[in-house]
Amino acid sequence: MRPLIPLGLLAALVLPLSAPAAETAAQPASPPAQAAPSVEPAALALLKATGAALAAARSLSFTALAVHDVPSAEGQSVFYVGRSRVELRRPDRLRVVTDGDGPSRELILDGRSLTLFRPEARTVATMPAPASLDAALRAEVAAAGETQAFADVLLANPAQALTEGLTRAFVVGRSRLVGGVETDVVAFADRDAQAQIWIGVQDRLPRQLWVTETGAPGRPRDAVTFSDWVVDPPLEDRVFSTAHTEGAQAVPFPASAY
Repeated sequence: MRPLIPLGLLAALVLPLSAPAAETAAQPASPPAQAAPSVEPAALALLKATGAALAAARSLSFTALAVHDVPSAEGQSVFYVGRSRVELRRPDRLRVVTDGDGPSRELILDGRSLTLFRPEARTVATMPAPASLDAALRAEVAAAGETQAFADVLLANPAQALTEGLTRAFVVGRSRLVGGVETDVVAFADRDAQAQIWIGVQDRLPRQLWVTETGAPGRPRDAVTFSDWVVDPPLEDRVFSTAHTEGAQAVPFPASAY
């Protein structure tokens, strides 16, 4: 915890009781201690480093275990858990298979089309491939009604997503308890959210991310734990096949997805 009043300023406000008033008046006040920056350079460097490590990978695969906080009508937080297996090949291949407490779904970008398949309902929505991977992720939000907790790590510029609009960032310290590796822990915030991320010391890949939406009713929280990281795996085109969706009922993507 940082003191509410800088120690240097507090010392300047305490006057020696034995000093005469005139002598006290003659003494120039000590300048206040310099306040620590709201966005610490070391914290910013770590956020940029994890963004750079993700952006440099030509392909990625990982597992994400996400916990979503959904405030109920009574104000009680209810937590839902989802697990996603993610395979990415830049610039235009992505497969995300998600199951958990809600309906499972698959998002597949094969370079020509974007497909959202719901296995239990046997429905499939297909649209022409968006112009970028970022646009494909936005289309999923429009179709699924929610964003994946790990979406920022898939963007073309993850560092920008992590650092844009920051109002506060500082290094908490190091941990050896997350992901089985040593991690740097960074807390950061913008106008609408507060977050904490655990970043691998050796590979700079994220191992855990917690986010509190401070601007939303009930201040809902989301957490995602990353595991099974593989950087630059050889992902063949068949990984992104949609053949298993044949025979499913066709449904449209919402207009907002385009």
